[in-house]
Amino acid sequence: KTSFLRLISGLWSPEAGQVRRPPEGELLFIPQKPYMLLGSLREQLCYPQSPDRFDDDQLRHVLEQVYLPDLIHRYPDLTVKQDWPRLLSLGEQQRLAFARLLLNGPRFVVLDEATSALDVGTEKHLYQLLVQREMAFVSVGHRPTLTAFHDTVLELDGQGGWKLQPAASYTFNAGA
Repeated sequence: KTSFLRLISGLWSPEAGQVRRPPEGELLFIPQKPYMLLGSLREQLCYPQSPDRFDDDQLRHVLEQVYLPDLIHRYPDLTVKQDWPRLLSLGEQQRLAFARLLLNGPRFVVLDEATSALDVGTEKHLYQLLVQREMAFVSVGHRPTLTAFHDTVLELDGQGGWKLQPAASYTFNAGA
């Protein structure tokens, strides 16, 4: 599943055939363990854009939207460089990746287990933010609660076979 997502995200090239994807800059890939650069909180949030693209109020607002207001209090100077992967839990890193996603505003998003370290309520809130912004997204996840945010489920059997099903009638299989 992850290999499929990497192909459609443009991170890998297909060995045969072709993959059509949105133009560069219109698609953002968010993995289970988000990319964290060694830099400031401002740089983390703005990546891959320029760190001065957004003002402090925008950055603080988006941190509140993704349930990270305590980061503002812990690190009020958004320009101080920190070792973020060491300081933040995986759940905090995943919420920070969603903040980055909201700031960058791509038309399409690929989420690979991007909410696995979050509780179901926070996951629901973050997906609702994507829906409100009318972002198209593709997700891989192991929670049946994710189907509520999707129209269609692509089930891969691991042997090269696949089938599309309406999400509303999909029966979640934890082993799939």
